[in-house]
Amino acid sequence: MKVFLIDDQKITNVLNKKYLNMIREDLVIYDFDDPELALEALEKEMPALIFLDLNMPIVSGWDILSFMRNQNIEIPVIILTSSNSQQDRDKATLYHNVFSFQLKPLTKVGFTDLLDGALKLGKEEDLQSKLAPDQKTEK
Repeated sequence: MKVFLIDDQKITNVLNKKYLNMIREDLVIYDFDDPELALEALEKEMPALIFLDLNMPIVSGWDILSFMRNQNIEIPVIILTSSNSQQDRDKATLYHNVFSFQLKPLTKVGFTDLLDGALKLGKEEDLQSKLAPDQKTEK
């Protein structure tokens, strides 16, 4: 499974990558401390999951979410931010591909739970796409 880590703080990406590699050895992890490079890679690589910081210079996490919406890129996103703002939490709900809103730093247990949830979500969406229109269930 391909995963993107997008955070302008290199040390955050290093720690998050370490946790993810400890949890699952089969992950292919791309980490970006330059969100502009992440945008370029997003169209080419199409990861299965994105961990995204919100507050970054030049290109914010909100910019990336808007880009994904405008390009119809349907990849689950876990917001991983230092912002505890209710306004940010509310805004995140406007993006249907935001799977979770988490405060950093995240622990190994937190990553494990989020990966399990994302995998279950992916399996549900795969199943939904295979069902006939009259068999689909509401989320």
